[in-house]
Amino acid sequence: MNVDESAMEMDPELAKKLFATGAVLVITGAPVGTEFGIDLCNYTIGEKFRGVKMIAPGPHYIWCASCGPYGDVAPRVGFVHFFKSEEIVVREWNQRDEEMQESQCDDRELEKKRIRDNLKEFDSFLAPYDYRFYNKWKLLTDKITEGTVERCRPTLGAIRTNVELQSCTDEDRPRGPLYINNLQQKGNKSIVNESDLLPNLKPVEGTAPRFTELPSRVPHNATPAEVTEHNMDCVQSIEKLVDKFHSSEAFIEEEQLAFVFYLVGYSVESLAHWRNILHLLSHSEQAVLNYKMLYMKYSEALMQQLPHLPEELMEPGEYNTVYKDVRSLLINLNLGGLSVSADRLGRKLLKTLQWEFEGLLDEDPEDMPVIVDMT
Repeated sequence: MNVDESAMEMDPELAKKLFATGAVLVITGAPVGTEFGIDLCNYTIGEKFRGVKMIAPGPHYIWCASCGPYGDVAPRVGFVHFFKSEEIVVREWNQRDEEMQESQCDDRELEKKRIRDNLKEFDSFLAPYDYRFYNKWKLLTDKITEGTVERCRPTLGAIRTNVELQSCTDEDRPRGPLYINNLQQKGNKSIVNESDLLPNLKPVEGTAPRFTELPSRVPHNATPAEVTEHNMDCVQSIEKLVDKFHSSEAFIEEEQLAFVFYLVGYSVESLAHWRNILHLLSHSEQAVLNYKMLYMKYSEALMQQLPHLPEELMEPGEYNTVYKDVRSLLINLNLGGLSVSADRLGRKLLKTLQWEFEGLLDEDPEDMPVIVDMT
């Protein structure tokens, strides 16, 4: 994220071109001192701030976080929008909810036309998009299309750190694999059903990102032999996932979108989706053989994403599950015939995160047979 508070320098002729062709975001009514961000850049709203100009076409993530009188900052609330050249996007501050909302003007198109007609007079109230960080943002979002943005963003538009929850009946409450497994063992009274300890809550309709549902690595009701098979190579689950997308590009689009929802918006649900994708794709040699193009593109995406991990996930080791999954991915990339992709990803992570992956193709002691001395 942007921690450089120095002013951006730009060639005057280039600035004029970007001003004429770039998109404009107008924000009205946001209190002074509110934290604001667009993509990888963070700011504090001042007296004259009314928005951002010179925004390049493509997907951009915008957020605000209200600040209290004692320096406390509320969680980020934002939205994603696929900007078009010369487009005007207007948001206004909702004082009650302390977040941005769609303009409540009766004629939004007329409002935008007035802004466009008076853009030069409005110029001094607009901050220029900081192009020093645009290349990094572009690398993180280069596959994302407008269609994927429309499909995956919450129906109500706003993206929050956590989705809003509401009470529901026990039958309607979302459940995970633990619930299914416990149902199968309900005759054993010593087993505690952890699902029953949770309050009856479910996401408020329209507040959660609409990502593709991922298949479980191990199917429900799997036999012990099937559990072993799927844990060794979860190619069947990956096949089910790939079948949900019309192309490898579409898959990477959603994966990139989930990452930036987390990276910029701190969306917990988006992090879980991105994390589950990594965990699933990392554990199949056969899937690499079957979907080489997908894995080549996925490793390229990870090269840009992993250096942006928070500090608590940057330390390599057995307790860092991201590191462990990436290690498994590198092994399977090598075994599946994509050693060039594995080498590029490994060298990138060594340079940026100091992650070392020595002995990747050595036999894992945990996979070796256990010899029991019967004497």
